[in-house]
Amino acid sequence: MEVARRAGLPVPRVICYAEHPDSPHAPVSTLMTRIPGDELGVVYKTLSDFQLKGYLEAVRRWKSPWGKNRVYSVLGTAIRSVRMPNHLAGPFESEQVFNEYLLRPAWSGGFPSETEYHNGLDRAKKMESMSHRFTHGDIKHHNLLMPNGKITGFLDWVSAGWCPEYWDFTTALLFAREDFWWYKFVLGLGVISMWQNWTVNVH
Repeated sequence: MEVARRAGLPVPRVICYAEHPDSPHAPVSTLMTRIPGDELGVVYKTLSDFQLKGYLEAVRRWKSPWGKNRVYSVLGTAIRSVRMPNHLAGPFESEQVFNEYLLRPAWSGGFPSETEYHNGLDRAKKMESMSHRFTHGDIKHHNLLMPNGKITGFLDWVSAGWCPEYWDFTTALLFAREDFWWYKFVLGLGVISMWQNWTVNVH
């Protein structure tokens, strides 16, 4: 989050940090400054202009200090995500290794037919040719604060790192129903909507 703040993104300042080794789901906590605004889910109907696309385009240009082919966190360590077993995985030496890790638990029982399973698997494998960029890792409406249409808070950077470009898009849609406003909102973000036909449930 400090990296994002220094780059000019609207994030809170960290006051202190603590570790909780006995908590499997929240092993660390941070105390941060308060930021004004309502979360996006409260105000999205009144928006006429939205800045998220610009912010995402900006962070995707950040260069990796740890090697352009590796998949890892800002610190060069494991990626943290709700999509991972135990919320941690890696780091991975290449995007191919990362994608193989994600596809390993895929099985035909999660699809209506064997044909749909193999079609979905083929779409997922095409993602290996996509670019590799910095990602926030947890873009959800409750992590975006704004008054009057301007983003004042871009929260929760614990999952940030250098991942495949599709990572932000598929994570943003994780658990989202197609009839929920957030689903259509994410598809409307031009910076990631181009990947909407390549989604596949592998986690």
